[in-house]
Amino acid sequence: MANGRLVLNPSKETTELLKHKAQDISKFIQSTKVDGTFKQLLKYVTDKIVKLFMEVNQYLDFRSDDYHKLEKIYGDLFERVCKIGNQKKISESEIDHLFCSHYKNLQSFLLDSNGAEIFKKYRTNPNLFEVKCEEYTPEFQIKLLNINLETIKEPILDLGCGQQALLVHFLRENGFEAFGVDRNVDAMNYLYKMNWLESTFISNTWGTIISHMAFSNHFMHHHLRTDGDFEIYARRYMEILKSLKLGGSFIYAPSLPFIEQLLITSNKSFVVETSVHSTKVIRIK
Repeated sequence: MANGRLVLNPSKETTELLKHKAQDISKFIQSTKVDGTFKQLLKYVTDKIVKLFMEVNQYLDFRSDDYHKLEKIYGDLFERVCKIGNQKKISESEIDHLFCSHYKNLQSFLLDSNGAEIFKKYRTNPNLFEVKCEEYTPEFQIKLLNINLETIKEPILDLGCGQQALLVHFLRENGFEAFGVDRNVDAMNYLYKMNWLESTFISNTWGTIISHMAFSNHFMHHHLRTDGDFEIYARRYMEILKSLKLGGSFIYAPSLPFIEQLLITSNKSFVVETSVHSTKVIRIK
């Protein structure tokens, strides 16, 4: 960041590519408009950019409206590239101006969608911006979460299952009715690609909901942020609990002592069991 603003710049390779291949890129973009695939191109690019942002910092959050806004940003960029590509000669100043405008739009987009607070530490140390997400083996997750496969209640939902959905696949391969939700997963009949803040949790649906280093990590993050969506996460936490069947469990790590204590003292429908690394909330009423 500089003067309180994010600083984003194109790579040298990107600049050189546009400088020497602008006509070819323009022709490709125009061809997608002719064959009706331009919208698919925008969606593909938008998905890739959002994924790139989240790979750098897993706490960046994007809703459906944000995807539409980003599609418009790249739609505008492609239109300008087409105009440049139709010129016989392209000056470096034109390319600089194009990228300057585009990256200002991206900066505004990130700040509008996620707020300035999440980027402040980046001014102190750029490495702090890299808050990457890791996927763990099913065996490790089961051990850390203290899951007993002999007594686990179905159906099972892995909330924030990861792109590879390793635990979901493991459970299904072993005969369990398991499903997964994640922003980055490839959707199929038992894997849902969506933001958990935009997901619907229907009452009395799940036997077990699992979330390893996912929902509660983000909940804690927003709890600690001065501009975090703490209330939204608190409401969603209660919706998750109410979506459990009688005797069902929400098993997650890390623990959330600030809300678990409140649950213990104010709600008699759930029992909270904590271990060294995780929490299990059981619905008893």
